[in-house]
Amino acid sequence: MTMTRLPKCILLCSILIGALLVKLNSNALSASCGPEGIEWILLEAGGAPVHQLADDRQPYILFDPVQKRATGFSGCNNLFSSYELEGASLKFGPIGATRKFCEGVSGEVETRFMKALEKTRSWEITDGLLMLRDNTGVLARLTRLRNELPGPDLESMTFLSTWFPSGKVALSKGRYREPAAPGSASEIIVTLSDKRAFGVINGRDVGAVVIFTSAGGTGTFYDLALLTKGAEGWVNRDISFLGDRVNLHAVEIKDDQILVSMTTHRPSDPMCCPTLEVKKHFAVQEDLLVSLTENRMEAESQITGTVWQWLRTFYNNDSKNVPTKPQNYTIQFLEDGTVNVKADCNLKGGTYSLEGKGIAIAITHSTMAVCEEGSLEEQFVRDLMAGALFFLKDGYLYIDLKYDTGTMKFSKIKIE
Repeated sequence: MTMTRLPKCILLCSILIGALLVKLNSNALSASCGPEGIEWILLEAGGAPVHQLADDRQPYILFDPVQKRATGFSGCNNLFSSYELEGASLKFGPIGATRKFCEGVSGEVETRFMKALEKTRSWEITDGLLMLRDNTGVLARLTRLRNELPGPDLESMTFLSTWFPSGKVALSKGRYREPAAPGSASEIIVTLSDKRAFGVINGRDVGAVVIFTSAGGTGTFYDLALLTKGAEGWVNRDISFLGDRVNLHAVEIKDDQILVSMTTHRPSDPMCCPTLEVKKHFAVQEDLLVSLTENRMEAESQITGTVWQWLRTFYNNDSKNVPTKPQNYTIQFLEDGTVNVKADCNLKGGTYSLEGKGIAIAITHSTMAVCEEGSLEEQFVRDLMAGALFFLKDGYLYIDLKYDTGTMKFSKIKIE
């Protein structure tokens, strides 16, 4: 009899002891259900409540447990930071942000939120609220994003497409179809694939989705579609052609890049049967997909074969410089590593170097004419010397400025 009762006693004791431990340490549950992998909406920062802002965006933060990276929206700008989380300890690394000019309520909220993150040393979840603390008290209170907030309805989304005069197609149940020609039995069919990923790139919410098009023949043409999230929701901003009759394996967002794993064709492969395993890397610049696996020599030859005229610089504080006469602001990259620059009424020269997608331009000499009032000579030269990255897209040259402060755009002037 004793032997049959013993397991029940052990079970009862275990239950009582477990309940007692939970009672003595209520933080244990919070620690096992920590802040990572959850989007947290800011309710209070710096001792003051945070109300919904004028543009209906809510300040939030999301902890990525894989990359140990926090991203979010601080009230005016997108934020991003590394973080260290161990038990109840939490500390953010250097906090970066986009550079939009902030004022009014949005600016005040952002200042309070950023200061709270910088001072955070620990965390606690109580009654569904995340508390960020320093050694003296609560710096900020946040609530988890409610699950009813929907993701994008991909199966009904409008995607860009080069197969149609309108340049886009609106899917219905993940597909679009129309006759290849009036009265034709053949159809052009656009289909949403199951290859997709969502994440954060440079502090922005981004999605990457593959769609494929059958044009009534033997080809099946694959495109990578870039989605970005704004006030209007998720929108397809750009597409990049991946290949015909390739095999797609996976789409990932990692280290501020979109990665596409696929099998494509070697020169000797028949179209039916690709055998070359590749991984394509894409950056996101100005809502555009930029291939980072582009041949560097080809990019250099495109740069050096052209005189580029400056169309504008758009800065991340929403200001811009636009020359009224682009032909008066040009740069020519020469094969010997030097540059010829026309900056309004002055001619200048210097050097440049390329390393991968990186670019460095140094202006070393110049004529000394005095340009007319309104000249953008100084701004043009300043931006050139602040160049950090370059890429080519649709025949335009873009130069990203250091510290993510802006982007220059150039068009070609052909050399006769």
